[in-house]
Amino acid sequence: MPIAPTAEQQAAREVFAGGRDLALVAGAGTGKTSTLILMGQSTRKRGLYVAFNKAIAEDAKKRFGRNVECRTAHSLAFQSVGRRYGERINRSARLPSWQTARRLGIHRDLPVNSSRITVQHQARLVTGMVRRFCYTTDRQLMARHLEHVNGLDAAGQDFLARELLPYAAKAWEDLQDPAGELRFEHDHYMKMWALSAPVLRADFVLLDEAQDTNPVLEEVFLSQSAQRVCVGDPAQQIYAWRAAKDVMTGFPAEHLELTQSFRFGPAIAAAANRWLGHAESAMRLAGCGPMGSKIGPAARVDAVLCRSNADAMREVIGFLDDGVPVALAGGGAALERIALAAMELRAGQRTSHPELFLFSSWAEVQEYVEQDSAGQDLKAIVQLVDAHGPEEILAAVQRLAPEEHAAVTVSTAHKAKGREWDTVRIAGGFEAPPVDEDGAQLPLTLPEARLAYVAVTRARLHLDTSGLDWLEGYEQALADGPGSGGHRLIEFSLTRQLKHRGSPISRFLAEHLPDARSVVGDYAARLPRLPYPVQPVDVAHPDFAALGHAVDYLLRLSLGRELGGAVNLGVASLHPRHELPGAPAMPVRAALHSAGVQLLDLVGRHLESGGTYLDDEALSRLCFVAAFFEDVYRCGRLRRYSLLARADEHITVQRLTEAAPRYVVDDLAAQMRLAEEPFRKLRALPEKERVCGPVFAGSADIGGADADFILGGLLLDCKATTRPRQLGEAEVYQLAGYLLLDYDDRYRIDQVGLYLSRQGHLITWPVGEFLRQLGTATKLPVLRRQLREFLHAEAITSRSEPGP
Repeated sequence: MPIAPTAEQQAAREVFAGGRDLALVAGAGTGKTSTLILMGQSTRKRGLYVAFNKAIAEDAKKRFGRNVECRTAHSLAFQSVGRRYGERINRSARLPSWQTARRLGIHRDLPVNSSRITVQHQARLVTGMVRRFCYTTDRQLMARHLEHVNGLDAAGQDFLARELLPYAAKAWEDLQDPAGELRFEHDHYMKMWALSAPVLRADFVLLDEAQDTNPVLEEVFLSQSAQRVCVGDPAQQIYAWRAAKDVMTGFPAEHLELTQSFRFGPAIAAAANRWLGHAESAMRLAGCGPMGSKIGPAARVDAVLCRSNADAMREVIGFLDDGVPVALAGGGAALERIALAAMELRAGQRTSHPELFLFSSWAEVQEYVEQDSAGQDLKAIVQLVDAHGPEEILAAVQRLAPEEHAAVTVSTAHKAKGREWDTVRIAGGFEAPPVDEDGAQLPLTLPEARLAYVAVTRARLHLDTSGLDWLEGYEQALADGPGSGGHRLIEFSLTRQLKHRGSPISRFLAEHLPDARSVVGDYAARLPRLPYPVQPVDVAHPDFAALGHAVDYLLRLSLGRELGGAVNLGVASLHPRHELPGAPAMPVRAALHSAGVQLLDLVGRHLESGGTYLDDEALSRLCFVAAFFEDVYRCGRLRRYSLLARADEHITVQRLTEAAPRYVVDDLAAQMRLAEEPFRKLRALPEKERVCGPVFAGSADIGGADADFILGGLLLDCKATTRPRQLGEAEVYQLAGYLLLDYDDRYRIDQVGLYLSRQGHLITWPVGEFLRQLGTATKLPVLRRQLREFLHAEAITSRSEPGP
């Protein structure tokens, strides 16, 4: 007998039946697939359900009606493009690295710093570059598609990436030829399909697991003119580290939720809701499953969930020592490979392991994970090998049982996603965040909070949260620290407040301007025809943050204005009389401060000359260096990887500008060429109407707020992003915050907008239309007065709060 749909499922079906796009946020165990089937049954239109993998697609075929085709993205791509390469896929399934190297023309080892990279490893890295390119929405191969190579510093990474880029381009050219010779993979035809701008043959498209969508599929889905429905749970987005994207959060559509979980009862739902709060999700689950579900220590469990492979292996060894048949989700091949590599390195031999091939001994690996922050991902597994020895790890892998014959399954939380067991214990590796240098509790990162949420929602009947016992103490420390209750967050700048849902600005905007998604949708509707963004191609790690500041400075200078107060303050803070965390020795600080003064003097002379004193290259280099002085002011410290951190007591502004890489000059020149037309009329405005870095009457009521530009009444924020689709509610609320903080209407703002500097594109809204789309009919002067009164009340409350 069919189960009647819940009110939430019925609401989703009605939105779908109305022909509207929909983002359906479905919590763990809330029946998302059943809801999609209801949608398909409500119409005779032709639909397409796109599943995460083949097994899900095959299962869905049995449940959907005939009008809905159930496919994976790869099967769609194969039907359209991949079948032309069918013979290549079979022929090149096994191609040794040395043959790949020969066909690419790689004939000799490559010296990088004190290491040599063999032709075989060069070939492997090149094929990896192409694979990473195929996971992205980029339209050309770039140096930054090279994977991180353990044991190389940043300069070595850049050198290696530049050297291998021509071979990667040659490989991609070969792969696009049906008669080519290199190993052909399924992701290759998937990328070719996406680049062809395919139109899916359906009246509606249902995208499952939308919070962890391959960027290639994301681009295809968002470009469809058919009705679109994406379903998933942004709080379960745990694959961002491998380039997966959350399509849902910024999707310009109606947003609904499924919150009734039929997997577990109220006790486990309450635990899940605590983690949803830390994952910054507004959704809260209702436990409508087994009412007897409970939380507490469990003597016997069906599954143990861990943070990492190393933590999982420790659990496996413990069960084997106790004589318990144990399975490891996904098998032990990865651990077996690392153990064999450790044995080779301990014996003084080189290893072909892709993460360790540059090291000549195990001692080098140990030193790397202890001394280099880039090696932290390896640290846990190295400590596991040191604690148990590679021989014990190999023996443990050999003794693993198949899951169907095991008494318990051990899994990482990542591999547990999409699965469930009756009794689950959360084990090691999940750790509370540290405190800062002042002893204040730092918050959980979103990826860690989301991973814990996934872990606690795998149990149906009994959840043992042993590995998360620190949560209560962490929450208490967070409540006792600065910003507790949202009060001292008032001391944060506008940008920082918008990162916290509980901050005063965030709460005010959410209440009074609740419909940011409408503006995001309007913004997204103007993006499909944008040109491909200009960006550095031949460098592995472009400094996009500094480039973003630098193009902002260049635009200010083109408008006849100075770099801005933040640069001046950054220069001043380097004076030896000021305290500055991370600062070098006094002679170096004095030299840096002097160089900063020289920089400001050169820019001043350039402005006085009417823009003729410095050529474009010199100006670009100065602006890039200026970004690091501003960073000192914004962060309150000299960061370890800052360009300024490399200085000695002989540093000058000339030496700093010479240190700016060549790609900086080329990239800024490209962005400024794009700005020529959009800024032509803005540069012609009267001088008083060209305001750069405006500060508002309300800026003093929070920790500061300074916008990029107000030009002839247009409040404009410059965004130097390569992925304009990723801009969303935060950027909309940033514009709204600036607009409302202009209490006294000093700047006569009548339009707001975003300038996309890498596309040369300007998107604007009249203020009245902007506020209407944000969901308010309240007049701007009233909103400004309400915000001022609200912030003043928050300040009084904050001052009355006792210190930590």
